[in-house]
Amino acid sequence: MNILNIQLPKNHFHTLLHFAQNKEHNVYSNWHGSTSYENACGIHTLTEQDNHVINSADKEGLIKYIEKFINYYDIDILQVADPRKAYLHTHFQDKVQYIGPSEIAAQLETDKLFSKRMADTVGVKTPGIIKQGKYSDADYGTNLTFPAIEKPANVWSPAVNLFNEADAERAIEKVKSTLHPQSGDTSEEYFIEEYISDMIETNVFFVVVNGEYRITHTQEIIGENLNKTIDQKVWYIGSYIKPLKPEVDIIVRKEAEAYLEKIAYLGGNYEGSFCGAYTSTGEWYFLEINVRPDIFNSTPTFMTGEDYIKGMTDDISLIEKAWKDKTCDKLLITNVDKNEEYPMNLHEKHNVSVPNNLEYKDNKFYVSDYGTNNGGCGTVVADHDISKEFIKEVEETTTWTFNKDPNG
Repeated sequence: MNILNIQLPKNHFHTLLHFAQNKEHNVYSNWHGSTSYENACGIHTLTEQDNHVINSADKEGLIKYIEKFINYYDIDILQVADPRKAYLHTHFQDKVQYIGPSEIAAQLETDKLFSKRMADTVGVKTPGIIKQGKYSDADYGTNLTFPAIEKPANVWSPAVNLFNEADAERAIEKVKSTLHPQSGDTSEEYFIEEYISDMIETNVFFVVVNGEYRITHTQEIIGENLNKTIDQKVWYIGSYIKPLKPEVDIIVRKEAEAYLEKIAYLGGNYEGSFCGAYTSTGEWYFLEINVRPDIFNSTPTFMTGEDYIKGMTDDISLIEKAWKDKTCDKLLITNVDKNEEYPMNLHEKHNVSVPNNLEYKDNKFYVSDYGTNNGGCGTVVADHDISKEFIKEVEETTTWTFNKDPNG
């Protein structure tokens, strides 16, 4: 089969790499910056002209272009993992096998107020709103209680923590200079929520197929939230991922199911995840949702390409069966020197899924600029049951190290 994937910057998820590496399908994909890693993994990156159109065309122009591309390359499967382009679902869902959210389902990610209100309608707790308005308002960034977390109301952009008055003043400066990470358009709206300090940050990973949903797995992330600062950093430096405790997992899944039951009817066939806060009193708060696969929630290599495609387009039970009694190890690996060669040979030796966000130059692999911070760098290794031998050999024979649990 021939797959056309429309993806986010430097975010080719593991399933896509798996398809290409094992030559199960011809995979075509857009790109951002260097194409070296994608090409090294067997992905056919689009020409510079094709890529420019996909990244810059308006709605009507992109629909026409995708139609030509589908006909020319005989595309069987269109996979759209960029929620800003979910209108392609409306146009192409009956013309090719389509994997991706519907337009209204995509709003869950691109419109944070919409997804927050959705949680409210099904009785899932959300943090209270402290303040809301437009970035152009004269009182933006003032009269706040700290810590707080700021989110764009209707623009697709990450949340930003405001821990103190200095953070708020920095946010005001960035808005005035149009450098605010949320939006360069001061007419856009924002809202500021309570920051839930007494919590662990949880992720729930799921698939939605033809109005049904399944939860595949859950996890706890330590440290990610602290890196959502007004001067944003690469979040996984100093972070750690681990499974939820069984008693927490039960509560989190129950709350998540109430939300998933509602959104499954919005249409589309897609992988997704949402972030929540579980407090010491046993309460779970919805924070935000992704309606696309990324480096954390993509199905690893224990599914064949054929089963994955059939599961995502027709038979969700295949996804459920693939995850039954399985875990997905997710290890953050870092180096203090961003110029250090990445040990790809050890992935091949121990049969471990390749990581994301790498570049290939001079016949060697390196972490791309997307994964660098203050001279250091890092990426994520995600696969089913990563062997201790792999971890040991990486740390004993290279300068790369795996992040450790700060809580022991």
